[in-house]
Amino acid sequence: MAIMVCDRDRYECEMIHHDCVEQIAKMSDTTLKIEKNCDANAILAAMENEKLIDLLYYDFCTGQSLEDLTAFRRRYKDSMVMLITEPTVSPLEYLRPGVSPDSLVLRPLNPSTLRRTNREFIESFLERFNRMEPEESFVLNTRDEKLYIPYTNIYYFEARDKKLFVRTKNEEYAFYGTIETLAKNLPNQFLRCHRSYIVNSKKILRIVNSENFIELTGKIGVPMSKGYKAQFAAKTI
Repeated sequence: MAIMVCDRDRYECEMIHHDCVEQIAKMSDTTLKIEKNCDANAILAAMENEKLIDLLYYDFCTGQSLEDLTAFRRRYKDSMVMLITEPTVSPLEYLRPGVSPDSLVLRPLNPSTLRRTNREFIESFLERFNRMEPEESFVLNTRDEKLYIPYTNIYYFEARDKKLFVRTKNEEYAFYGTIETLAKNLPNQFLRCHRSYIVNSKKILRIVNSENFIELTGKIGVPMSKGYKAQFAAKTI
């Protein structure tokens, strides 16, 4: 489970981190990854880098712009948001279509108050996650965890060293299988471009036939062999 805590109060960040570790250890054997950040631009940076985020803890004050949270809601439709704010902040500031949080905790934050609210928040996410249909994600099973990677985050799959690898913008995950079987089970947007590569066609910026090369968004590239050029003809420049 991937968690991001965006809170300018470092003490609150540590409190949320500690409570999440305790709560999730009691409820699930899920592997936990937590990122704590006091930078106001942290969410936009996370979206730019296509990071996986399941739970977002978001610090909000009166008059604060909700542009980053609105963008997050559009981008991470299956994620959940807990808002951390002051009792004096009017709910009209954040109870808006496409923005409304899934949970709310008011300051002053203390371990007891947080524990009750956070338990319900995490339980709700786990219930939703267990009901989630995997059609929009690649399900990666490892010895330690089951990871759902949205297809929109995937740039390519690669076969090397007797393993398969799925590549997102900044991360790579290994798993076992054959590239032939994988190619048959992926959505139509994924096309074989090489004996060792399957590329997400929605990430293609340009195809350089003279160099047998496909340039993807994010300054990422993959090779293309001659036998697969025909299916990319419409995208060639």
